[in-house]
Amino acid sequence: QLDKTHESRILQVLFRSEEGKAVAMLNVRVDPQPHVIDQTFRFYHPENSFLKKSVRLPPFITLPGGTVSGTGVCQLFVKSSEPHVILDCKPTQPGEPHDIFMKVALGASPQIKRFFVCAYIDPFLSRPAQIWQCYVHALQRVDVTCVEGQTSHLNLLLKGTQASRVVKCFTSHPQELQIAPQDPFILAAGTAHELSVAIRPLRTGSKFFYLNIVDIEYHQLVRSWLLCASCRSPIVSR
Repeated sequence: QLDKTHESRILQVLFRSEEGKAVAMLNVRVDPQPHVIDQTFRFYHPENSFLKKSVRLPPFITLPGGTVSGTGVCQLFVKSSEPHVILDCKPTQPGEPHDIFMKVALGASPQIKRFFVCAYIDPFLSRPAQIWQCYVHALQRVDVTCVEGQTSHLNLLLKGTQASRVVKCFTSHPQELQIAPQDPFILAAGTAHELSVAIRPLRTGSKFFYLNIVDIEYHQLVRSWLLCASCRSPIVSR
């Protein structure tokens, strides 16, 4: 498990003789240094559910410390800084990529889980070959049933914070998801504001849309929604 503190510590090393008597004492000062992050991942998932992801690594020989040639099955060993995060990596043949599987349990929105994933080449976990920083955002899920090419409407309730803010709505797919009001508006403290959402998917199937409410003065995220649209084809009469 990765150390979450960067404070200096003093460790005492005691040297004893064969008779058990103290011969010397050494004070070792340890100054932890922040580790190097190779990649940062940010995932968005519905609240109170499990996030299951598979992330592919490049071939084994391209990783630091990997052997250029060799026989046998190559194996990566993965560990997480969060004990409740489940990680697994299956052995592969030389030259084939590695897939790291992760399973993360999420709580209620707007929880954000942050953890590190370390991939080791040796089974003794002496030196990490890759260190990832992962963020998992738990968003409130809203299910919508749509018809291809037709607009579906719904309303979302936005609650104010302790202070008044000037906020604006942003969507991940402006061509398929429109919000009213589109212009910045004042979200008064302790009040509720109703947002009108119009969604029109261009293709059939399931699709995720992200809706963020941002404080444009302080550049802070106020609220987020995850819209899960299930779009079907229109009924053809002729």
